[in-house]
Amino acid sequence: MKHAGELDALARACRILEMEGHGDLAQGHLSWRDPGGRSFWMKRNDIGLGEVMGPDDFVELDFDGKQMSGSGRPHSEWPIHSEIFLARPDVAVVAHTHPLHACLMTGSTDHPQPYTLEADKLKPIGRFATSAALVNDKGMGRELAEALGQGDVVFLANHGVAFCGPTVAEAVCTGIFLERACRVAVLAASAPLSWILPSAADRELRNRQMVTPGHIAQTWDYFIRKLEALHTDANGKPLAVYGSR
Repeated sequence: MKHAGELDALARACRILEMEGHGDLAQGHLSWRDPGGRSFWMKRNDIGLGEVMGPDDFVELDFDGKQMSGSGRPHSEWPIHSEIFLARPDVAVVAHTHPLHACLMTGSTDHPQPYTLEADKLKPIGRFATSAALVNDKGMGRELAEALGQGDVVFLANHGVAFCGPTVAEAVCTGIFLERACRVAVLAASAPLSWILPSAADRELRNRQMVTPGHIAQTWDYFIRKLEALHTDANGKPLAVYGSR
C-alpha cells in the first residue's frame, strides 16, 4: 500500500489521542494530506481512534469527498478535513475529536485561562458556532476553516474540537495540550479560590519558551514511549487502546 510508513505513524497517532483522552466510542478522526496534493488520507468509519492499527484503517479521498482508495467507509464529516487543507497549505494533519473537558468548554463563552502552563502552549482558539450539527457539507466546512483562521484549534460549539499542524507530532501535541488546559479550566471553575494569573507579557514569554521544536519532539517521544509501555503485548505487538489511563 502506498504511504504505508506514513499511515502506520498516523495510526499510532490515533491510538495516542485515544490514550490521552480524545476517544469517543467510534467517533473522531485524523487525516494526513497526501504529498501528491490531490487527496488526503482519513481514518475510516466504524472504529474508534484506539482501534486504528495500520494503513488498512484509512481511506483516501479527494477534496470533493470522492473515495479514491481504501476498503473502508469515510466519516461523514470529511469536509472538516478537506476545507482546512484547502484553506491552509501549511497544514499537513487535521483532527476532529470530542475530548470531554474541551467539549464542555465549547459550550461556554470562555477559553482556557493560564492557571497552569498548559493554556500558554496554545495559540488563540477560534470558535465555529454556525451549527452544533455534524459538519458534513463543504459550505459548513469552509465556514469552520474560516473560524480556524491561521490558528491551530477551533471550538465547534456544543460539539467538539478541530486542531491541525504541519506534522503529526505538532498537531497531536496541540490536541493533547488543549484537553489538558480545558481539564484545568473545568476544575478551576468549581474551585472557590482567588486566582493570580500571569500578565500578557509573561504569557507570551511562556509560549516562546515552551512551544519549540525541541519541546514538541521531547513531548512526542514521551507519548510514543507511554503508548508502547501500556499498549503492547508480550511480543511487542501493538494493542488497541480503549480509553485513557
